[in-house]
Amino acid sequence: MGERTGIRYTVQRNISILNDAMWAKLVPGKAVATPVISYILNKAFTCLDNYWRAEDMESMKAELLKMLPHVQAVFDAVHWDNIKEQSLALDAWLWQLRDAVEEAEDSLDELDYHRLKEDVKARDEQEETASVSKLKGKLIRKLTKHVPKNGMLKRLKESVEGLHKAIAGIKKFMGLVNKAGVVNHFMDYELHKCKQFETSSRSTAIEVFGMDKEKDLMIKWLTEPTGNDPADTNLRIFTIVGHGGFGKTTLAQHIYNEKIVQNCFDIRLWVSVSSHFDAPTIINHIIEAISKKVPSANTLEALHAILEDRLISKRFLLILDNVWNDNDMNEWEKLLAPLRVGGPGSIVLLTTRMKSVGDMAGYALGLKVQHLKLDGLLEKDILMLFNKHAFNGLSLDYCRNFHSLGEHIVKKISGCPLAAKVIGAHLRDNMSYIYWKKILQEDLQNLQVGMDGVMKVLRLSYHYLPANLQLCFRYCSIFPQGHRFGKKELVEMWLGSGMILQTTDETKAAEDIGGQCLDQLARKSFFEFTSEETDGVVLEEYYVMHDVLHDLAQVVSSGECLRTGDIRSVKIAETVRHMSVKIVNPVHLKDLCHLNNLRSLIIEFVEDEPSTNYSIAFNDILKSFRSLRLLCVTAKCWIDMPDAISKLIHLRYISLFSTKRSFIVSMHKMFTLYHLETLKIMEFSETKRLKLNGMSNLVCLRNLHVPYDTISSIPRIGKLTCLEYLNAFTVQKKNGHTVCELKNLAQLRHLRLRDIHNVNRREVLGASLKEKTQMRTLCLHWSCHEVVSANTDDQVLDDFQPHSGLEELSIVGFSGTKIPFWLTNSYLENIVSLKIINCGKIEYVPSLAGLCSLRSLSLEQLPLLTSMGNLLHRCGEIPIGCSHSLISEGTYDIDWDSIFFPSHLYTLIIRRCPKLMELPTLPMRLKHLKIVSSGLMILPKMYQNYYNIEGSLSSLNESQLTNMIIEECPNLTSFAECFLEQNIFQVSLRELHINQCKQLEHLPPNGFVELVNLQILEISDCPMLKDSGMEVKLLPSSVEQLIIGSSGKLENMLIGSLAGLKALSNIYLYQCTHLTSLPSASTFETLTALRVLKISSCPNLSSFGGLQCLEFLRCLTIRSCRSLAKGFSSQSPSLCQSRQESFMKNVLKIDTISIDDHSLLFMEPLRSMHFTRELSITDDPVMTSLPDQWLLQNRLVLQNLVILNAKTLQCLPSSLMNAALRTILLSTCKFFQFQHLLLFLWANAPKQPGKWKDSL
Repeated sequence: MGERTGIRYTVQRNISILNDAMWAKLVPGKAVATPVISYILNKAFTCLDNYWRAEDMESMKAELLKMLPHVQAVFDAVHWDNIKEQSLALDAWLWQLRDAVEEAEDSLDELDYHRLKEDVKARDEQEETASVSKLKGKLIRKLTKHVPKNGMLKRLKESVEGLHKAIAGIKKFMGLVNKAGVVNHFMDYELHKCKQFETSSRSTAIEVFGMDKEKDLMIKWLTEPTGNDPADTNLRIFTIVGHGGFGKTTLAQHIYNEKIVQNCFDIRLWVSVSSHFDAPTIINHIIEAISKKVPSANTLEALHAILEDRLISKRFLLILDNVWNDNDMNEWEKLLAPLRVGGPGSIVLLTTRMKSVGDMAGYALGLKVQHLKLDGLLEKDILMLFNKHAFNGLSLDYCRNFHSLGEHIVKKISGCPLAAKVIGAHLRDNMSYIYWKKILQEDLQNLQVGMDGVMKVLRLSYHYLPANLQLCFRYCSIFPQGHRFGKKELVEMWLGSGMILQTTDETKAAEDIGGQCLDQLARKSFFEFTSEETDGVVLEEYYVMHDVLHDLAQVVSSGECLRTGDIRSVKIAETVRHMSVKIVNPVHLKDLCHLNNLRSLIIEFVEDEPSTNYSIAFNDILKSFRSLRLLCVTAKCWIDMPDAISKLIHLRYISLFSTKRSFIVSMHKMFTLYHLETLKIMEFSETKRLKLNGMSNLVCLRNLHVPYDTISSIPRIGKLTCLEYLNAFTVQKKNGHTVCELKNLAQLRHLRLRDIHNVNRREVLGASLKEKTQMRTLCLHWSCHEVVSANTDDQVLDDFQPHSGLEELSIVGFSGTKIPFWLTNSYLENIVSLKIINCGKIEYVPSLAGLCSLRSLSLEQLPLLTSMGNLLHRCGEIPIGCSHSLISEGTYDIDWDSIFFPSHLYTLIIRRCPKLMELPTLPMRLKHLKIVSSGLMILPKMYQNYYNIEGSLSSLNESQLTNMIIEECPNLTSFAECFLEQNIFQVSLRELHINQCKQLEHLPPNGFVELVNLQILEISDCPMLKDSGMEVKLLPSSVEQLIIGSSGKLENMLIGSLAGLKALSNIYLYQCTHLTSLPSASTFETLTALRVLKISSCPNLSSFGGLQCLEFLRCLTIRSCRSLAKGFSSQSPSLCQSRQESFMKNVLKIDTISIDDHSLLFMEPLRSMHFTRELSITDDPVMTSLPDQWLLQNRLVLQNLVILNAKTLQCLPSSLMNAALRTILLSTCKFFQFQHLLLFLWANAPKQPGKWKDSL
């Protein structure tokens, strides 16, 4: 597999900072490494020597291998500015060399393809019925099958000669390689770079925008007392992590100079580290910062002694700014060794672009590091920063016309402070409306003027990446901004396109190497790993690249990678290797025919009904892409695959996806693509089953992603011996579809077996699951509940014993009565997730304490389960490393009083347990708690003590619980005397939902104000809640989202606690029967972060209160609040005039208004709106016309108008004819009365015909 996977490319180191355009060109052109060239040459000459006896081959090989060090030397010399005069010629030669290397690889790949083809034929012949004539044919084929055709050998010879010619071109650039000169220039360059980015503790920024929260958190970390745990050391490490230009140094400078920080430390030190991480040098700088003079010591021992003498027993703060070292543990250990003598509470604070830097420092010191990640500023903060630099010193009247453009420009900056300063300052010197419009239309990476500084800073991050990671990073530029990268999918695409280097370590699979590359990029902060969870169960895991890094990827991949939505709008360089494109017209496909070197093509056909012209044109261009490795095609419907696909013999990856309707594809054209490693076909349920009878030819196939029912039609799947991912193998009783097909699939990593009731013990043993050492995920699914002997099912499950390296196991629909024996001991030492679901006969679950890596245990729909074995080792507690998550659903008869939860339990979910009246004490490490449909009468408390892995008693000082849901607990009456009142619990909770607890009367006496980090609070459908009668503020200042619905007499008390909640951004009020008025102006004025207000089904609400004071409100929804409109209609004209005058201070700028009563638009403060972009009126049974005056005053900004279920609406006002509308959506209206107006709007909507057409 190693050789037939193909040769992978890498960028040879990196290119230093030249000018933007030339630097970008040189990077991909230099993307061949001398080890790759050497590998190709050795393999090619071996092949030629075996089959093509040419006298000059040996001398050519020796000459080529001799020249490779010179090629490497030129690659190294490309760094420096002294090559600028020759850069065009050098660029041309680098691309010529890359073309020659890839041509040689293609020739070798063709020979390998021929070998695979012959192997498949030989394999199939061996399975046929033996006869004399066939035996004779097999003998002849066996003797000749590996002899390649002369045409292939000739092409290989020519490609080697072409590579020889290209390498010979190195001679004209040898003048660049003065070895000493290069080294000296490198040292000068590094020194210059360090000086260029040197910082001090003095900040030039007078004010810091949008970092108050981060600043407060970091100050809290630095100044809080150290814990009493004996494990605490005198020294702690913190990091500020963020991309270049995101304000790390500025934040650290302001923290350093805060009075409260100054008073906490005996010594404060600032050292600018930059790229050259040398422990003795840094220690020198630290000593110099303390003594204000350079130390005279020359040895590390002497430096350590001097520094220890200065720091011993002193509480110090050391800030190391701009640190890059994440791979040299030895230097970290030498640097940190003398710092251990400091007094308690001493701190090292690092600013870095890579989280891995802080982790490395922590490893060196044996400590856990806390990271503060800067993700960029919010839009309102970045706008303030931009305005400061763009309008500094200019009059308000002069700048007025530019403010709107500025708001749109900062949306492109993606929260980067440096970009806001650079672009703002640049525009300050170009106060021309036309010029600002031009800048608005440019992409960030295309802003050559003013963006040099930004890209220069960002390029440093790329500069420090290893060569293989640079290549993988550049490849990601063909995906859109904000794309969610699934780890498996991205690694498969990297492998398919040739991004991952082969390794001589045969113990590592290519997928593991690719996964490590992605993990490294994430640790170095080029990707951010995130996951979506529900109730502590991970639904999706993915990686996201920040917009500014995506812009960087597009810059550094210029000429190599391209993503475009309109191929007619860009000039496509013939050097492009990886491309993503949308095709609107089949005629445009011919613009791609010149891309003979293309290796990756992601193409989307936009048209609803692709004509036969598409198939013809697509077939024609595929003929040009003879080197293609990856093909991803998306279309709204499919007819058939082009014939030319069968000629793309280098293809490793094919993905076909239909976005609209089902499709039928003739797969036989792919069954001769012997190199194919990944096949993905997304198919809809109405699609007829694909014909896959020839798929067993794809002997290199590793990943098969096709619909479940399609896999069941593949006969003899056991011939795909390289298969690693099989998401649904349906066991059948007919030949070629039994579980015995798994026997030879030794590389399987992921397997899901269905219809296991069709197996017998002999077949299970023949499948050899225990021998599959790569298996990581296994799902065993019984789909039929026919009458089967329970003993038989028990024996079958026992026989399905997997390899001990298994990490995830699911048992679904099992009809036996016993848990398999291999789950009751420590055999599965690596298992992290176990699910036992819908197993109707299981009555007892034995101890699982031996599964020491288990993090998630899910027990669902086990109606007969009555007892569980002791999960705990001693005193009802489990050692560290054991079960982290316990999910129980439908387990009605468990004796819960006898069960204690593991001390490292991660997630606890209890569903449908109506007999559960009380829970044991909860462990401190619990993160997610959900209790639904339970008979619980009182909430439990948390315990601190647990037995660690050594068996000794330990304790925790702080709870880990972050979110809690209590729902449908009819017996729960009070939250008193539960863990909500424990001090150790009150810091961690971020999210709390209390729903449908009909008898709940009392919350904690102090409300939730002591939950100092609570961000989301929901209290709904708890109608018996009582007002405590005390003047107590119920809500903490940290709350960001508040949901209140049907909360009895507590509603007004909760709403009365809103004042001063400066973090509150979303309020949802529904079915609040006691609510008569929204909060006053004095309260709303303090809610400076509030963006969304939604009010529904509040029947007694009759006043907007101080709504007009919500300056930053952007979305308002009001539905089923009839008393509001009634109150307005019953008021006298004089009272209406009085109220209108009271709304003179109306600062509302609501973007989106959604209502179900049009008369609300006649009421203040909505009546005075001038900035609304979207208006939605739904389910208004009495509306006969729209408010003409309101539409008139919003006509310049109103873009979207939605009117649904307005059966009495008679007409649309004429004011719409002069509006800026882009879309109108009318439903259940008398459309014929509006046709003349809509046709007028349609005809006068420039550049929006598609949207209007869809709307009409």
